[in-house]
Formats: sequence, C-alpha cells, structure tokens
Amino acid sequence: MKGLLAVITAICVLLAVACIRLTTETNKREAAERALADATQKLNQTGDVLAEVRALRQDVSEIEASVKALGQKRNEAGEKRRENIKTELAGDPCAAARVPDAVADSLYQRAAEVAGDHSGAFARKPDGKN
Repeated sequence: MKGLLAVITAICVLLAVACIRLTTETNKREAAERALADATQKLNQTGDVLAEVRALRQDVSEIEASVKALGQKRNEAGEKRRENIKTELAGDPCAAARVPDAVADSLYQRAAEVAGDHSGAFARKPDGKN
C-alpha cells in the first residue's frame, strides 16, 4: 500500500509539474504572439510612412521639374528680348553713342536711391551675358 501511495504521489507530482510547465509555455507563446502582432503593426505603420515620404518626394520632384522648366522659359524669353532689342538698336547712332561718365554716375546714384540698392542690378556689375 505504501508503494502504491508513493507511486500515486509521484504521478500526481509529475502531473502537477507537467501542468505548470504547460501553463508557462502557453504564457510564453501568447507573449511572443503579442510581440509579433505589435511588431507587425509597427512595420505596417512604417510602410505607410515610407509610402507617404515617397509620394512627397515625387511631388517635390515634379515641382522641381516645373520650376526648372519655368526658368528655362524665362531664360529663353530674356534671350529673345535681348536679341530683339539688339536688332532694333542696330543702326541707331543714338543707341550706339557713349554715355558721359557724369550722366551715368548720376543715373546710378538715382537708381540706388529709388531701389534701395537691394537687387544688385545697379551695382555696376555685369551679368556675364553682355
């Protein structure tokens, strides 16, 4: 009887240990599944943010392209305007005459007073195109 009682006690202890271990493993698995679900959610959010950044970058690229195209049009229009002016003034002796230094200085001073000399247009610096 004592042997039977010892065997039943040992079986109960082993069963209790197995139940505790099963509960522990189940808790660990549930915690791992929760961590995986959180990581998946964060990964999806990161993907959404990256998609938004890519869309914004595409918008910026389109804006850069349009600004570049407008700049090219502006340069072409300026070149055409300069050519037209040059063509119109080609034979005019008054346009080809040299302006006296005193008159030029006076005009530069007046232009600086009016414009506040912010643009650099009256700084007597050539734009490199003429």
